[in-house]
Amino acid sequence: MFFVWFDDNPKKPLGKKIDEAVLRYRQKYGKKPSLCMLSEKVQVGDFTTLASSLEIEVKTAKNVPQNYFWIGRDA
Repeated sequence: MFFVWFDDNPKKPLGKKIDEAVLRYRQKYGKKPSLCMLSEKVQVGDFTTLASSLEIEVKTAKNVPQNYFWIGRDA
């Protein structure tokens, strides 16, 4: 199950958007998510560094629309 988060603010850094989505997920479900799926249109240099700083795995997928973040737990 994924929690869907939308944020199209061009002035907000990607890491901040994911951080806010993770926080809301934790508030709603009481658990820490392990995965964030992004649109493959997102331009991020190094997902490894981003994921490490946020303590969550970050992946891209064709079926995730731009400006949406699918947050959940990888089974």
